Amino acid sequence: MIELQNVVKRYGSKTIIHNISFDVKKGEIVGFLGPNGAGKTTTMRMIAGFTEATSGTVKVAGFDMASQRDQAATRLGYLPESPPLYDILDVTSYLTFVARAKGVPTARIQQNLDRVISACRLEAVTTKECYKLSKGYRQRVGLAQALLGEPDVLLLDEPTAGLDPGQIQETREVIRNFGRDHAVLISTHILPEVTLICQRVAIINGGKILAVDSPEGLQRAADQSNSVLLDAEGDRQALEQSLRSVDGVLDIIIHPHPVRAVVFSIECRVQNDMGVEGRIARAATSVSELYRLERRQPTLENVFLSYIDHDSGKSKSVEHKEAA
Repeated sequence: MIELQNVVKRYGSKTIIHNISFDVKKGEIVGFLGPNGAGKTTTMRMIAGFTEATSGTVKVAGFDMASQRDQAATRLGYLPESPPLYDILDVTSYLTFVARAKGVPTARIQQNLDRVISACRLEAVTTKECYKLSKGYRQRVGLAQALLGEPDVLLLDEPTAGLDPGQIQETREVIRNFGRDHAVLISTHILPEVTLICQRVAIINGGKILAVDSPEGLQRAADQSNSVLLDAEGDRQALEQSLRSVDGVLDIIIHPHPVRAVVFSIECRVQNDMGVEGRIARAATSVSELYRLERRQPTLENVFLSYIDHDSGKSKSVEHKEAA
């Protein structure tokens, strides 16, 4: 439903988006994850048709955004980073205007309004002018306008910004329900967003796609964030040799302890094996005094930062395909 192939975006001599490719299928919610300034909003604007790619192909529901933008627009709902509200209108009038602009038949406008008002919990503010709304309600009205017309594709740029915890939960449920039969792309820098509602994640930084995978797959891909940390006193060479012989240990980094001169702080990068801590403990105590041992499980934040750090010293992007 969304397809980008070798997309480049330049403003003058400056390249903002570097040859990116990814897709979103029907029935799929994909998180578009990256720090501020990574290129998320520029990419979303190209998909929405607000700006054209310099080169490459952007398709929505099978329509090329370079030559079939009008056809694609009828299949698309878009919530930009700042909700596009008309402040002088009340919520019902604004949503009615959007429904007409989207070409919703007059006989079905009220049905559409009832559906999105209920889904976005707007019953309490339907007669209130948009300029009087709190930030949270403005965000929810923006989501409601994106849902009007029953679009096949939904683009959401930071959809939970400004919402309180209860509103965030409700918004996630709306997105989750919509994603069952549609294609949803969510741009965000909030990590829990992707772990809770997305089937896949595309990580972008510096205008380059660093990885495309499931949240679980990205965690598996970053072995460096799956570690056992220990403090031990003994002969450094004997410690290293003993720990490297442990099944499941991929690499070892040894540093002097920041406080205790005769103690080493050791990070063992390990496979996802629940028994590896015990093997490491036995190996360490066989040649040293062990003072501390803890397992650091991979988190999506560690994975994300590892891809950002990995890319900072390289000139080409790295893409991991989703594990079978």
